[in-house]
Amino acid sequence: MSLLLITTLLVSGLGSLSSSVPRQFHVVKEEKNWTEAQQYCREEFTDLATIDDMTENEKVNSLIRDAGAGSTWIGLKRGDWQWSLANRYFYRENEAEFRNWALNQPNENNEECVALMRENGQWHDFNCGKSFPFICYDGGSSTHPYVLVTEEKNWADAQRYCREQHTDLASVRNQTENDQIEAVSGDRRAHSELHNQNWIGLFRDAWSEWSDGSSSSFRYWNTREPDNRGVACTQIISSGQWIDEECDHTGHFICYEDKLVLVRENKTWTEALQYCREHHVDLVSVTSERVQRWVSERAKGASTAHVWVGLRHACGLGWFWVCGETICYSNWTPGQEQAESCEHRVGAVESGGGQWVSNLTETDKFNFICTTEEQ
Repeated sequence: MSLLLITTLLVSGLGSLSSSVPRQFHVVKEEKNWTEAQQYCREEFTDLATIDDMTENEKVNSLIRDAGAGSTWIGLKRGDWQWSLANRYFYRENEAEFRNWALNQPNENNEECVALMRENGQWHDFNCGKSFPFICYDGGSSTHPYVLVTEEKNWADAQRYCREQHTDLASVRNQTENDQIEAVSGDRRAHSELHNQNWIGLFRDAWSEWSDGSSSSFRYWNTREPDNRGVACTQIISSGQWIDEECDHTGHFICYEDKLVLVRENKTWTEALQYCREHHVDLVSVTSERVQRWVSERAKGASTAHVWVGLRHACGLGWFWVCGETICYSNWTPGQEQAESCEHRVGAVESGGGQWVSNLTETDKFNFICTTEEQ
């Protein structure tokens, strides 16, 4: 079968990582259904394309037109059940699909949010407006990652609380974690006798399931689309607008290749720098708000409370990036930007929120983020 592969790096400004999304898009002119296209993208690149805003949509559509690809699959699918913590790096193979439904659950009665039952650890779907206690996940704690909050909230308010105070509502990736969360949910039973249910992070939202687990809320539907008939997937048409189409139809598709790599190994800052330069290009330099957003997403999948980036301090130079740029855009945790002395210092980002921290030493060992392109 003939294959035409068109590759273009989407850039703005001067085209460096500091002014562009750290992804490279590839239009593949081969007829596949959505699932086959997804598999191809994951094997050859990173995943089917996620689109974050109108500027990116216009550039992707231009790339598709230049390739003469016609209607083209992207990564958006009419949703099934998904986790509030949508970072795909948090889940190993098949972990995002783990379920522990009770008998006859889910019951498909417009109940779109999930609670874990204290008595047996099984799951039930409920109307999201009900108020229950809930379980948060705290990515900054390796010993106590699950936190029971006995205050009763609806699912959306529980999600907001967990994201503000911890990392997110709890995801359950396997039976061991389900048992741990069940145990946590019973720790303070006397504080909430009215409910046997605790919200967890599983929910269903019609059009929010991106193939790569992204939480992008950007949509650009054509008139009278989507029509929401059954399970459906998304194509870009010639106008740049989106339509929903049955997933088993065939069409061309667009993949992306990630330019940031989270390495879940614990290394010192110097070891991380050496690893990135040997295996990729460099420790990432966070030189714009857009790169910061991507780094924050990658950092959520870390197994350590902080994640090394290419930030360091030297006497006479102040803070600078290993790519050679000084600090223009910044996202410091309040009070962290001032070095305590003229000593060499290094910087990291918080895995839960992405803010920069400097009160670390070069001998601390954390996960780290590499970039795969020159900056």
